[in-house]
Amino acid sequence: MTLLGIDLGTTSMKAAVYRADGTRVAGATRRHTTRRPAPGWAEQDPSDWWDGLTGVVAELDAAGALRGLDGVGVCSQVNTHVITDAGGAALHPAITWQDRRCADVAAGLTARLDDATRAAVRGGLGTVDATHPAARAAWLASHAPDVWARGRWVLAPKDQLLLRLTGVAAADPISSIGLVDDGGTHPDWLDALVPGLTAMLAPLGDPAAVLGETTGAGGLPPGLPVAHGTMDAWSSLLGGGIAAPGDAIDVAGTSEVLAMAAAPGGGAPGIVTFPSWRGLHVHAGPTQAGGDALAWSARMLGLDLPGALRAAAGAAPGSGGVLFLPQLSGERAPLWDPHLRAHWLGATFDTGPAELARSGMEGVAHAARHVLDVLEQAAGTPAGSLAVCGGGSASDLWCQIKADVLDRPMRRTAERDAGVLGAALLAGLAIGDETSPAGMAARMVRIDREFVPDPSLRDVYDDAHGRYRSAQRDLAASYVP
Repeated sequence: MTLLGIDLGTTSMKAAVYRADGTRVAGATRRHTTRRPAPGWAEQDPSDWWDGLTGVVAELDAAGALRGLDGVGVCSQVNTHVITDAGGAALHPAITWQDRRCADVAAGLTARLDDATRAAVRGGLGTVDATHPAARAAWLASHAPDVWARGRWVLAPKDQLLLRLTGVAAADPISSIGLVDDGGTHPDWLDALVPGLTAMLAPLGDPAAVLGETTGAGGLPPGLPVAHGTMDAWSSLLGGGIAAPGDAIDVAGTSEVLAMAAAPGGGAPGIVTFPSWRGLHVHAGPTQAGGDALAWSARMLGLDLPGALRAAAGAAPGSGGVLFLPQLSGERAPLWDPHLRAHWLGATFDTGPAELARSGMEGVAHAARHVLDVLEQAAGTPAGSLAVCGGGSASDLWCQIKADVLDRPMRRTAERDAGVLGAALLAGLAIGDETSPAGMAARMVRIDREFVPDPSLRDVYDDAHGRYRSAQRDLAASYVP
């Protein structure tokens, strides 16, 4: 069995072909741009996504990797929404998960919900936040009424790609968190907030079920079965081998996404609890900035990313007392506060680029530790270790910093693009003889290195984390609108 995985991420389109044992045959990447036309806005052009898809497919085809292909799986960034016509053509720039323009709209929608309804919103978060599709829909209906009137579908990025590849409009209940109730259907309160919204949401299907077949669009051979797929973070946890209660993962991408499998039940404020799927019960928490925060820090220091990593290696653990709070555009889990802002704190005349660069890495790790603390409460058990994947995991230094700050071993996956592998894994489940995610993970997922916490640094980072949390609480009041 040969499988193609496609991941439409925040910064790039990635695709790779895998054999049944998880061996990568070939891969390709095309970057795309996020535009920020106004303060707090973050948009992408869906035509860039399609150009990226056709580009990676052409590269894989030229390498001969598409011969003998058996199935296709797709995942993508979520809390990004695009309104399209019936055929999937975008009618407006996609409003991404980093976009905060709908914060006031979202607060108004939340105020209209009764207490019982709030308890079921967004996996138990209890609020319609600035990234909720109802907030985006309400904003479009108010600010772009002509677009809203012409729209047929409100779609996640992967679902727009799937519609263009197969001609079938569909979504999945995991990516649709906040749009589905416990029974896996669209709740009535969506239309009460935004009249007509549910009619613009695609029908739901199992992530590992066959959605349809390729039509030849995008350069893919026609007639290939395509799985429904799911969100990039969930696909990454599958590609990272998360399969049993207690398993945990850090997806180190543009943002940090931490997730943990658990026994049914549980939950905690600020943590998203997903519907159970094929025996897998998952709690998760996405931050607002991970790799993006380090890239910003590098630019402020006049360095490229490799240069910032080299500089950071010259600073001692704890960064000379300097703290970086990475909330450049508010924060998601576990605070869900769109108004928080970033800070460098504790600089002295002895502080140099090395300390500032390393504090950027440590600040993202502190944000991850904050999520992990609440995630373990939700799961009702500590995480013995975490798998780590994504672009940020390529840095040995950053993996070690996270092991030390989180005080947990970090087990790096051999396939850094675990979302791509997870998308292929879903295709394998859809067309193969294995129906268990754990069974497929056992076949396809491998670990290449474990980073173990240095016990001599525990006090250093416990103290730093206490100061990080205290500073975050104290400064939050400065940004209340």
